Amino acid sequence: MSQADQIARAGYTISPGQIWTDKAATWPVILVSRETDLDHMYLTHEHPDRESVTAVHLCCALCESRPSVFCLSPDDKGDGYRVSTADMLSGILAHIRRSHDS
Repeated sequence: MSQADQIARAGYTISPGQIWTDKAATWPVILVSRETDLDHMYLTHEHPDRESVTAVHLCCALCESRPSVFCLSPDDKGDGYRVSTADMLSGILAHIRRSHDS
């Protein structure tokens, strides 16, 4: 039996808990596409003929500045990242804990 199985059977978890999980799952978010100057990105070598790329982000709908809580695609001309719901929820939860008094 793995250590993770032993922890689960003992009733111990390192997850954030149901209250925080529910909060992240119901937090208002919005999809935002924004141009990013390639001087500020690691993709410069992949796009020598372009000055910018359009990235797609999951952003907090409550923050006026629309900060990214999770990047879904660094360049909308290519494939986006493969993500799970849990990936997005962890980004949302990290944002809530960093930026909101909730």
